[in-house]
Amino acid sequence: MTPKRRFTTQEIVELSLLAVLMFLGKEAMSFIPNVHPVTVIILYTVIRFGYKALLPVICFVLLEITIYGFGIWTVMYFYSWPLLVFVAMPFRKETNWLGWALLAGIFGLSFGALCSIPYIFLGGFKAAVTYWISGIPFDLIHGISGFIITLIVLPLLCKLRDKIG
Repeated sequence: MTPKRRFTTQEIVELSLLAVLMFLGKEAMSFIPNVHPVTVIILYTVIRFGYKALLPVICFVLLEITIYGFGIWTVMYFYSWPLLVFVAMPFRKETNWLGWALLAGIFGLSFGALCSIPYIFLGGFKAAVTYWISGIPFDLIHGISGFIITLIVLPLLCKLRDKIG
């Protein structure tokens, strides 16, 4: 009797490609602040692979660190993006695309609040609130674009995957 593998070869390939797609998608759209396909790719990965979606998320963060170096933002990325996986998991079997788009939009709107958490420890509560408030315009862009991109792209990704098999 052979032990069950945690990841099949196909899963490793697909999860690796999804990590690269997150990274390249974000880089390709970097000329538009906070507009990128990372959220929708993470949501697709949760639908397709469940908690295994954490692997490409961590790889995405590590790729970002490789290019941009280590900073306070890396701490934020290490808990914010994986949090999306955990929040999305209970809805994994849902096919209501509007619900997924709302989740992406809410996540984008709350991203600044999530990223302000380290500032509580670095500069106190006022520093965290100041950081959060100063980023609200970017959170609005992140939330609205995440909603729109998810509403359009997530059903297409799922249909494409179903066609491929």
